[in-house]
Amino acid sequence: MKMELAGKVALVTGGAKPRAMGQLVALGLAREGADVVVADLYAAGFPALEEAFGQIGRRVLCLTVDVLDPGAVEAMVAQAVATMGRLDVVVNAAGGSWAISPEDIVEGRPPSAPVPAFGCSDTDWRRILGVNLDAPFYVCRAAIPHLMARRWGRIVNFSSLAGRRGGAPESAISSGPYAVAKAGLIGLTKQLALELAPYGITVNAVAPGIIESWRGERALASISPEARQRMTGGIPMGRVGAPEEVAEWVVALCGDELGYVTGAVIDINGGMYCP
Repeated sequence: MKMELAGKVALVTGGAKPRAMGQLVALGLAREGADVVVADLYAAGFPALEEAFGQIGRRVLCLTVDVLDPGAVEAMVAQAVATMGRLDVVVNAAGGSWAISPEDIVEGRPPSAPVPAFGCSDTDWRRILGVNLDAPFYVCRAAIPHLMARRWGRIVNFSSLAGRRGGAPESAISSGPYAVAKAGLIGLTKQLALELAPYGITVNAVAPGIIESWRGERALASISPEARQRMTGGIPMGRVGAPEEVAEWVVALCGDELGYVTGAVIDINGGMYCP
C-alpha cells in the first residue's frame, strides 16, 4: 500500500449504507491514509463505520446531513474543517433515483412504476434533480475555497450510465429525471475542471452502469428472474458490476498518480456504453 493520501482529509457524501459505493470509497480512502468525514441521512450506519475505521486506524467524523439544504452543507464543511483541521478531497456519492428522501432511505424500496422525464410530478423532478445535481453543486461550492487555499485538491462526482445515454423509459430502477440530473453533473464536472485546474485541483466523474450495491441488489430483487436475465443479457460482459470495481476507481482518482487527469468521465459499465 502506498498510503498516497496520508495526512489528507476527505469528505464523502452518501457513505454510511453498508455495501453502498460511497461507503466503500470512504473505507478505501482510509486505507490510503486519509481521515474521512462521512455525511449521510442514514445515521444507523455510523456505528459500524466508526468501528471499521478504528480497525484501519484512521479518524472518521460521521455527520447526519441533508445535502439538499445549502445551509446544512455549509455547516457540514465548516465542521469538517474545524474538527479535522483541513479538507483535501471531496467525493459526491449521495444520489439515486429512489430511496433518497429522509422518509424512505431506510426502507430503500424501488418504485412500483417507472418515473419518466415527460409527465413526472414536480415533486419527483425537484427531489431527484436536487439530490443528484443541486447537492453536489452545494458541496463543491462550500468545499472549493478550502482546496484552493492549499492549491491541491481532488473532487470526484458520481454520474451514471443513464447520464451518458439516457435511461430506459420502461425502467423501474432508474428514472428520467435521474438521467437528466446525471448528465448535468457531467457538465458541472467539466466546467469545474476548467475553472480549478490552475489551482492544482482535479475534478472528475465516474459513470457506473448496473452495479450490485445495496441499491442495485434491492432493485434486481424487485424484478422477475426473466427481466434480470434480459438485463444481464444486455451487458456485453454478461454480468453486473461489483461496487468495489467502482470504489477502486474513485480512490485512484483521489491520489497523485492520476493527478494529470481532470474533466474526465470514467465509464464503468461492462461495455454498455463505449464513447
